[in-house]
Amino acid sequence: MNLLGTALSEAELLTLEELASHHPRGSFRPRALGLLALNEGESVELVARILRVHTETVYRWARGWRTKGLIGILGGHEGGRSRLLSAELLDEAAEIARETPLTLRAILTRLGEAHPELDTTADLRPLARGLHERGLSFKRTRLSLKKTRPHAL
Repeated sequence: MNLLGTALSEAELLTLEELASHHPRGSFRPRALGLLALNEGESVELVARILRVHTETVYRWARGWRTKGLIGILGGHEGGRSRLLSAELLDEAAEIARETPLTLRAILTRLGEAHPELDTTADLRPLARGLHERGLSFKRTRLSLKKTRPHAL
């Protein structure tokens, strides 16, 4: 039984060969090589050993190809933690920042007042990144004494 469902067509072979040799993302090249090897009848274990991946990874590539075709192997990681701040919250934070100059922590605190479910003790980097994408940037304030020299008369 072919793990890819059916044998690859000429167009699919050409596409995977091009992907294997020229795709700018290096992580996609082994996927294409693996699918080409599976199409040639190589075992999952051999493909996994040669490409230095787990056998389940090869099965996942084949399943992605069977179900979604090329898109099934080009997709990235879909899991992980949900975003702390949605696009709507970041837009609201940008409005707060434009109204009055505040620190990132103060902006997050104001957002927390409007949205009690928001964790206001969270890391500030996602907020800074989201505001930067909206054309705003912040510099950390430094508390220091300026050294002054007496002027010569």
